[in-house]
Amino acid sequence: MSILLAAVGAVVAALLETSVLPELTIAGAKPDLLFILAVAATTMIGVENGLTWAFVGGLMLDLLTPGRQLGATSLTLLLVVGATVAAMRFLPQRRVSVTVASVFVLGWAYQVLNMAILGFTAGTPAAPSLAAIAPVVALSTLLAVPVAAAMRLSWLRFGAHDRMEW
Repeated sequence: MSILLAAVGAVVAALLETSVLPELTIAGAKPDLLFILAVAATTMIGVENGLTWAFVGGLMLDLLTPGRQLGATSLTLLLVVGATVAAMRFLPQRRVSVTVASVFVLGWAYQVLNMAILGFTAGTPAAPSLAAIAPVVALSTLLAVPVAAAMRLSWLRFGAHDRMEW
């Protein structure tokens, strides 16, 4: 996947997250599509694509959501992608199970960081509660399975392969 395709995909994902996903809540929770895509792109395709999904998608999400400071979501997503890159040095790459586990573990950090940064930039302290975060993390983890599988299949089909040059 090229960087340009990742940037266009991040814009489309931000549009979907702000327009369609608020209407498709399950148990009062909606998944964080950009977070899932950024972590999956980092673990399945590469660091550059994950950073592109995080930065461009976070900026678009901040632009499309009223009342958010520009760059707050990008900062949170970039920190989470950085933690993913650090963890991927010790974990096997391009595994769906590793991606799903990363989404589950980092989902908690993403929610707390996002609430803290948005609370700090808005001037109101935000106290994250386990009852509010748990359904979002669970739904994001479930959605990470098909997203990671689709990214793995696209990487296997279109990714770089080691071949002999003739």
